[in-house]
Amino acid sequence: MPTIFSRLWVPAAFAFGTQIAAASIFVPLKSEKYYDFLGGTGHIIAAGISLYGPTLYQHLAASKPLATYRFPALSTFAPRQLVITAAFGFWAARLAVFLFHRISKEGKDSRFDQIKQNAPRFFMAWVIQGAWISIVGLPVWLTNAVPGVLTRPWGRPDVALLGAAALCLGTEMLADYQKSAWRAEKNQGKHQEKFINRGLWSLSRHPNYVAEIGLHTCIWGLATRSLYAPGVPGIAVAIAATSPLFTYYILRYLSGVPLLERAANKKWRDDPNWKHYKQTTPVFWPWAPIYD
Repeated sequence: MPTIFSRLWVPAAFAFGTQIAAASIFVPLKSEKYYDFLGGTGHIIAAGISLYGPTLYQHLAASKPLATYRFPALSTFAPRQLVITAAFGFWAARLAVFLFHRISKEGKDSRFDQIKQNAPRFFMAWVIQGAWISIVGLPVWLTNAVPGVLTRPWGRPDVALLGAAALCLGTEMLADYQKSAWRAEKNQGKHQEKFINRGLWSLSRHPNYVAEIGLHTCIWGLATRSLYAPGVPGIAVAIAATSPLFTYYILRYLSGVPLLERAANKKWRDDPNWKHYKQTTPVFWPWAPIYD
């Protein structure tokens, strides 16, 4: 199927184009308020483009006017395409709303305290977000690029993977809720704790990130059931796997854990409670005894 990869450039161009356009506005303003929101909505729209793109390309290839294009009924898509796109879209929408609500209440995102003061560095953060949208969305985009008639029927492995994805999403939501509730209680004077170490946060110092990696791994697993279809290049499965791998790299080693851990160490380096938390709670995987 020579055209499967050629169908990826439009959502990718949208992802990078919108983030660069946003950077042209918010870098001079030194504002990160809409950074995560535009990342989440970028995921949703790019996934939608990947879903409807193939029928639009066929419409335009037949020399029909763009104005005459009509969105096809959902029944014309394979169930796997709809489920993966919907699950991915729900994750992105939930994350965008949650992060926008949080920054609207707090007024800033501490990750950007230093970054936004350096225009080239802040601009690159927006470009990296374009790459994040493009790479993390690959399992969805590739699944939607495969003709629905070639995808495998829904089976028990898919049900198991979808259940695991739901569990990961629920875990991420619970971790975010627990931290938000902890912050609200602190603002109300119900406790004077400097950092959260209860609930899921007693099992990992970054449980929300662990769950997010699990979610994208499950979505990749669901996508492989389409990408093993006849005529699909075998490398498509490996290319789609860059989604969970990139998610792990960027959260664990680039913009997630390192920034948060560095800020925490700067604030609480000499705090005995922080030292104890670091010595007894894994930095990432709950089952891996890596504490620093």
